[in-house]
Amino acid sequence: MKTYRVKAVRESDENVVLDILQNLQRQGTIVFEEEQFQNRAKEAAPATEEQVQEIIDEAELGPYYSEKEAKKILHL
Repeated sequence: MKTYRVKAVRESDENVVLDILQNLQRQGTIVFEEEQFQNRAKEAAPATEEQVQEIIDEAELGPYYSEKEAKKILHL
């Protein structure tokens, strides 16, 4: 079995594509599941201490704030 990602080229064609996929599913030809990328929080690994320091350095907060304050400002 193969998995494919289908994307409508134009937003106006989304309903047409959806209808086709739903018809194929009703016929038992495919299993159709919509992925919810926008609504699902990204599953990311926590930043390493090195990455946190790099973020603080790039934000140029180091000279003005303590590390704890910078982390709070950047929501790290």
